Formats: sequence, structure tokens, C-alpha cells
Amino acid sequence: MENLLEWFKRSVYMIQGVIFDVDGTLFDSLSMWERVDQLYLDRKGVKATPEISRQLFHLPLEKGALFIKNKFHLKEDVDTIMKEIMHISRDMYLNEVPVKKGVLSVLNYFQEKHIPMTVATSNNKELVKAAFHRHHMGHYFKEILTSDEIGRGKNEPDIYLKACQQMHVSPENTLVFEDALHALKTVKTAGFRSVGCFDAYSIQDQPQIKRLADHYVVEMDEILKEIKE
Repeated sequence: MENLLEWFKRSVYMIQGVIFDVDGTLFDSLSMWERVDQLYLDRKGVKATPEISRQLFHLPLEKGALFIKNKFHLKEDVDTIMKEIMHISRDMYLNEVPVKKGVLSVLNYFQEKHIPMTVATSNNKELVKAAFHRHHMGHYFKEILTSDEIGRGKNEPDIYLKACQQMHVSPENTLVFEDALHALKTVKTAGFRSVGCFDAYSIQDQPQIKRLADHYVVEMDEILKEIKE
């Protein structure tokens, strides 16, 4: 694994853009989704299990609402379920979701270097904007791209390639911060430089993430220590 400082020093062009995932990378929010599911289903008189929450987490909102409707035989239509889940989620993103340790230092560093940053997320854009509003983070990013808008999830490179296109940079000159194993596999295959970010929600994947990612951090600002050594 090449030291990031060596990568920076080989040429000034090396980092021309940075892409950040949101949940589990910028925000400590993944476990919150279990609470969202539990709150919603509690209101319907149904108990959500951790396994149900994990299944729902990997589904887009509409598919997740359909899953809930069919799984628990709810009378509400999918649109109503979606709106109720969004209401609960937005309240949490606006009032509760914390920024992960070290994130703001990294964002400030790249901003000071005039390196463009873009968000690539599987989450809903309005929820991301709510969290950014709370923490005054929106000004750091050129764009917020979502899997729903792109039409493909992070098992495909489309969302990352679109981010590159909008920043006018190439994948090999772009650093991607991700916490999810499947997403890191995608960016690796597509030729990006990757930083695997620890998140307790995916503790079982950490050994593979450490092996796969070009760089691995428990707290995001550890990457700055490597750069500045």
C-alpha cells in the first residue's frame, strides 16, 4: 500500500477532486435507520427486528416502502408510507445526526487547497441537505449526487463517474471516501483512489475493507496526518 504522502509528492496533479459518501462516512447515521424503522413500525403496532432494518437499509426509499407494505400487510399505500418514513428521517437528520470525528478538518483542508468536493450518496437528497443545514456543511460541496437521480446504485460506477464529470477530473486523479465494502469494490475497479472509513455498523466488513482500500482510517483526519508527515 503506497503511502499517501508519496502519492501526493509524485505529482501536483494527483488529487484534482474528492468524492465523499454520506452515511457512515461524513455522518454517524447508519444505526439511526434502525430507529427510523422501529419508530415507524411501532406506530403501526409491528416490531422491527435488526435483520429487517438491515434489509431496508440497502433498498431505495420506494422499494423499502413496498417491502414494508407487503411484509407487514399494511393498509397504507406506498406513497403514504414513504412520506411518513421521510418525515421521521428528516427530523432525525435535522436535529440528531452527528458529524463523524475528523470530518470537518478534512473538508477544510481540501477547501483551502481549492480541490473540488462532491457528495455521492444512496440516501435521499433532502435528508442530506437537512444534515448539511444543521452542521453548516453545504458550502464545501460542488454537488450532491444520489443513486436515485443517477438510476444506478453503488454496485456500478456511474455515480462516481458523474461526479468526476461535474468536477472536470479523471478517476485516477480523484480520491473517494467510502465506508461500504461494495462501494469500495466499485471505485477500485473503476480506477479511483480510495479511502476506507471505519464504521461500527459494518464491523464485520472491516478486515476486507482494510485489504481493499488504498488507505484506511478510523477517524477521517488520520488521512491528514499521513499527507502532512
